[in-house]
Amino acid sequence: MRPKASFPELPTSKYWRQPLVLSVLFMAAMPIKLSAEVDAEADRILRDMSNYMAGMETFKVDADASTDVIFQDGRKIQLTGYGTALVDRDGGLRFERQSAVGKSVLTYNGTVLSLFNEALNSWAEFPVEGGIDEAIDELRTVLSAEVIGGADLLYSDPYPGLMLEVESGEYLGETIVGGERAHHLSFRAAEVDWQLWIAAGEDPVPVKYVITSKWLTGAPQFMVQFSGFDSSISIAPDTFDFEAPEGSRRIDVTNPDISRLFVVE
Repeated sequence: MRPKASFPELPTSKYWRQPLVLSVLFMAAMPIKLSAEVDAEADRILRDMSNYMAGMETFKVDADASTDVIFQDGRKIQLTGYGTALVDRDGGLRFERQSAVGKSVLTYNGTVLSLFNEALNSWAEFPVEGGIDEAIDELRTVLSAEVIGGADLLYSDPYPGLMLEVESGEYLGETIVGGERAHHLSFRAAEVDWQLWIAAGEDPVPVKYVITSKWLTGAPQFMVQFSGFDSSISIAPDTFDFEAPEGSRRIDVTNPDISRLFVVE
């Protein structure tokens, strides 16, 4: 019998932790009350990053992600994947990923969210009205899992979701990530600890994000390192449309197999 495994508690978003309706109605309008345990410099740098990300209407970024898996016999392995995200706040989202489940493609054109797995030659799609925030929410709801590594940072305003349930935060100073100077931030929440490294130059983009499920045996982690941010890229509108390949199989969103399109089991 294959030993059972435990995965880290990846989601940290306000939309994932709380009912969607309450999050959308209240969190966007409610100012975040800063805990006395959050260092002012850490909060300032995080806000600067969030504002900068919100101001990038169109951009491309590469993501190198890993997830720890811990089996009942104590063995720990790391699942890895590499992806590229194309984001147009008004037009849509495209994310291509290579991993153990093969090449997977996610597209969202403002009305329809589609998933395709090349190895399985299978796809699924479902309507999503609103924008990229709503598409990420719906994706997490349908798959009950994290699909886009670091998706918390793709929301139109990352700050409220990141700070939800945070108990303390600290600025640890400057370090080097990917050969570049970066600010190192550390935060603690009830169930997870998370760290964020933010570029120290003129463009305060996130460069590394780590989430630790501290109460699970072995404290498994999710990690994503970002590179190649490009906000000058021109994205064709049809980039976000999906056309099913001839001979491919459609999977209904109620079918448990839908998770195999993007999630490593």
